[in-house]
Amino acid sequence: MPRLHDTTLVHRSVEQTRAGLKRFFLLLRGKDGVARMRLRVPTDGARNGYAISLDREVRVEAHSARNEGNDDSIRIAWIPEGTMVFPTFEGRLLVRDESDPGVSRIELDGTYAPPFGAAGQLFDVTIGRRIAEATAREFLKDLKASVEG
Repeated sequence: MPRLHDTTLVHRSVEQTRAGLKRFFLLLRGKDGVARMRLRVPTDGARNGYAISLDREVRVEAHSARNEGNDDSIRIAWIPEGTMVFPTFEGRLLVRDESDPGVSRIELDGTYAPPFGAAGQLFDVTIGRRIAEATAREFLKDLKASVEG
């Protein structure tokens, strides 16, 4: 499965960022106990004078865990609901120290399964990889906005 890795800096301490992430995922839970959110993929329509984005509701599972380095992490997975060109993802979120104690880094790392089964390999080479990377960037933007807000 292809690997996906991205990071974002957050203007909060590590402790504040971890607490903000827990709050973010708790707020996603519906009455049925399932966390859902909309993931967006911006497309580059600027050349044509307009910009559009694709979005899809996904089922999100997030659980506290300890990784091999004994760091606190959040195991995370998302699965698109319905059908569309969104990959499924399984990985983890880590919160890391930066040199400034008021700044931390959220790191997303994991693997994704391209949509469309076996045909998904060709799809991934042509456009799917860019969709997965854009989805990760937008997801991290949402986390950053929530933690800093």
